[in-house]
Amino acid sequence: MDTRRRILEAALACFVEAGYAQTTVERIRERSGVSNGALFHHFPAKEAIADALYAEAIASFQQGLWDLLERRPPSLHAVVRGVIGHQIAWIEANADQARFVYARGNLDSDSPGQAEVDQLNRKLAGAFREWLTPLVEAGQIRPMPMLVISAVVTGPTHAVARRWLAGQVRKPLHTYTDQLADAAAAALTGTPAAARRTRHTELKQGWVRLQLASEDGGIIAEGAAAIELLPLQD
Repeated sequence: MDTRRRILEAALACFVEAGYAQTTVERIRERSGVSNGALFHHFPAKEAIADALYAEAIASFQQGLWDLLERRPPSLHAVVRGVIGHQIAWIEANADQARFVYARGNLDSDSPGQAEVDQLNRKLAGAFREWLTPLVEAGQIRPMPMLVISAVVTGPTHAVARRWLAGQVRKPLHTYTDQLADAAAAALTGTPAAARRTRHTELKQGWVRLQLASEDGGIIAEGAAAIELLPLQD
């Protein structure tokens, strides 16, 4: 194993065990067994190590999606099932990397690592957009931004995976693949929601006259009260 790889694997173990904030460069150096000079030759700071780990994890995950697109799935459901199936398989096989990515969230917008991740995301989004365009034009999928499509397809799996990684879900993660794929495909192809009616919130004041009747029908008391009236919806 080369020096850079040893540093990255040691850092990943430290970040997962103690958290990013609590992990020091010295702890990473000790765990990797390399010298200070060797560590700083590859990474000038802890942030650079974390950036490299994050970008490496994203690239590793996305490679499976490129492989899927190269196979040219024959239908929308096939690609959705393939994306979610790969997402789940990658998380199960790379649990510590997934924990780190989820815990890290996003990199600093001006970091070299974020620039690399942005480039990876743009290229992949462009490839998926090209694949989906004919389906949109044929009316097989509702038109929506790629950001929304990505959230619809992968978002629910991320939510389940976080709980699985935290030990809150006992069943194997892959047992949810079919249900997640069916739900995502239905969301992409379903009928658009009807426009919501505008609710008028302007209040108007009115008066109500009240009468209190006895059992034999006679009026024994009466009065009036001011109330706030809300107009009916259109």
